[in-house]
Amino acid sequence: MNSSEAIRIDDVRSFWDANPLCAAAIPFPLGSAEYFAHYDALREANESLAFSYELHEYRQFAGKKVLDVGSGNGYVLSKYAREGAEVYGVDLTPTAIALCRQRFELLGLRGRFEVANAEQLPFADDTFDCVCSMGVLHHTPDTAEAVREIFRVLKPGGRLIVMFYHRNSALYQFRFPLQRLITRKSMQQLVNEVDGVGNPKGMVYSEAELRGLLEPFVNLEIFAGLLQGGMLVPGAGRVVPEGLLRRFASRWGWFLYAKGNKPPVAS
Repeated sequence: MNSSEAIRIDDVRSFWDANPLCAAAIPFPLGSAEYFAHYDALREANESLAFSYELHEYRQFAGKKVLDVGSGNGYVLSKYAREGAEVYGVDLTPTAIALCRQRFELLGLRGRFEVANAEQLPFADDTFDCVCSMGVLHHTPDTAEAVREIFRVLKPGGRLIVMFYHRNSALYQFRFPLQRLITRKSMQQLVNEVDGVGNPKGMVYSEAELRGLLEPFVNLEIFAGLLQGGMLVPGAGRVVPEGLLRRFASRWGWFLYAKGNKPPVAS
């Protein structure tokens, strides 16, 4: 894997500012109502709305402070806001923050958004009841520092909800080695290019590696999800039954989720 010293935060910012998540697949103007509707449909094809509610525990944070680190276009935060949370979003790119504000304006929701680096969060210690970060922290140069920052800004007992890419997934263990033989690209390049050619950093984690990264947190639950036929070998999506894929997603899925808590203050 790339060392954090070899990757500059400015390179990460430049890539994601020019390539908002899924924007290339959305045939509508950036920030339009149609754009958000199309994005939401794409996202919910991978993570159903019911799953999103279970994962993020939206209703449990009504009246509480929630931070999304790498808030993207505001999909997750809009759900927290609709359920009554006081929401804050930070993202490395001005484009993402503009999209968050546009989504919230279209929906008539309130939120606070700021361009910021996950490794230097602009909040005081012990501020938030919940911090989430979905598919973001493995892109920042110093992922461990970003985790330390999340720990710092969480209140004692506060909730952590994150997603990383999964080393022991079908995509990484089966399809990428095949692609490497065909394309002569490195495994690192293939991981990076999941999010587009030119992406400067992507990382994968096994469950053990993720537990080590999140060691300061307690009550950790780690589980995998999202398995598609094409993650096995090219074209398999047309022949592998959907039910079989769902059955094995918890073992071979590309998304590795983790939930936990900052330890409470000792009485």
